[in-house]
Amino acid sequence: MLYRFITSGYTDALAYISALSAALWIFAAWQYASLMPGYLAAVPPAYGLVVAAFAGALLICKYICLEGNAEAISQLNAEKSMLEAFVKGRDLALSEMKHKSAALNSEISVLRNKIVVLEENSPDKQLTELRTKLRAAEEDKKSALSVLVKSLLARINVLMVIKDPQLLFSADVLRQEVGLVENELKRGDLTYYELCLKMVDISAKINELNEINLFSAFEQTEKPDSVAETWLHFIQTNDSSDPAAVERAFKFFKVAFHPDKFTSESQKVEATRYFQHSVNAYNSVKRMENAVP
Repeated sequence: MLYRFITSGYTDALAYISALSAALWIFAAWQYASLMPGYLAAVPPAYGLVVAAFAGALLICKYICLEGNAEAISQLNAEKSMLEAFVKGRDLALSEMKHKSAALNSEISVLRNKIVVLEENSPDKQLTELRTKLRAAEEDKKSALSVLVKSLLARINVLMVIKDPQLLFSADVLRQEVGLVENELKRGDLTYYELCLKMVDISAKINELNEINLFSAFEQTEKPDSVAETWLHFIQTNDSSDPAAVERAFKFFKVAFHPDKFTSESQKVEATRYFQHSVNAYNSVKRMENAVP
């Protein structure tokens, strides 16, 4: 309340009025003391000076307070400017942080996608797929070799009807070898390459037994026309659907009955007849192959 009174316009009016009144009072007391009433003349003019001095002191306090207020306002304005600059800087920093956060979120999204791709193509998953493929390949190889083993057994079973005891013994030995190969295939101790070599060797021995059996059957025949029948039987025994077996049989007969191998004329004539029968049988097989649609 006092502060509001001091800083108001009444202080100025009071100071000016009291100073003017004190001056008039002193002038009147000095010039017209005889004319003044007694109660006024008894009051010394110093009281007016005291009142004017008090009013002047109030006026000085007013300007001191106003100057203090101005300085406080200036400080507040400076602090306000600092706060505004701080707030602007904070807003700029917040905006930059938002941009950085958006960029980080985008990068995180890309990294998550990469992680998903890496998980889909992870080494463990690839190893699992490779193991699956390897197991499938192993099963395919075992299945293929099992088919070959059965094929060898089927060819040996054809030889088991041979009457010759030595050839029958050889066929039985081959059958036992095929059984050993089948056991090795089940155990998996040998490589597939080694098993294939064993099967190729057994197949070659079966072909040799077929040729020996054919030659022995040919020696026992008396009719020339039976050469073609024996030749055709040889082809059927060696699987006539195999072109290599047909060519191998034809090569065998050409070598066995070529006329140049014999010295006497009678043997050459007979060999020529057998040789011609072989050529006719070979051509017959070829015509049957061409006739099949």
